[in-house]
Amino acid sequence: MKKISIRLAKDKDIPEIMEIIKSAKSRLKAAGSPQWQGIYPDENSFKTDIDKNWSYLLIVDKEIAGVAALMQIPEKSYEKIENGSWLQENNLHYTTIHRIAIADQFAGRHLATIFFQLLIEESKKLGFNQVRFDTHRLNYAMQHLGEKLSFQKRGIIYVNEYQDNARIAYQLIIDK
Repeated sequence: MKKISIRLAKDKDIPEIMEIIKSAKSRLKAAGSPQWQGIYPDENSFKTDIDKNWSYLLIVDKEIAGVAALMQIPEKSYEKIENGSWLQENNLHYTTIHRIAIADQFAGRHLATIFFQLLIEESKKLGFNQVRFDTHRLNYAMQHLGEKLSFQKRGIIYVNEYQDNARIAYQLIIDK
């Protein structure tokens, strides 16, 4: 049985993180999604995440299998939501999962599901009672993952990084 865990990323992990992101960008492009087809996410995104203790790595038998940010302050782009609303709208104590990617050699093993579950557990440990994320309308894998893990579609938000900047917003209220 493989040992699967998460840990905070360190500066020394950035080269491996960037390889994972490069591969993820290629997979998104092949799937027809324009998400991540520009500069973002870049090395500075991950350095900032590491500095803030938001960058988590998925570890499978001592190998880095994935990366994600677990943002622990309110997400600015979530302030305005269209075609819906947030549950517990005035409760701004939530984590946001961003920049999640699985390494090519680990793709197809349902590790994104496990990674999400571990990030939800980490959110609980950190004292949060909800988790949010957003994804492009053409990123069907992320939409499926959110629905599989009981996240609810809450509406549309807009990000700054892209021309095609509408994103489907998801939310999960978690029990402590």
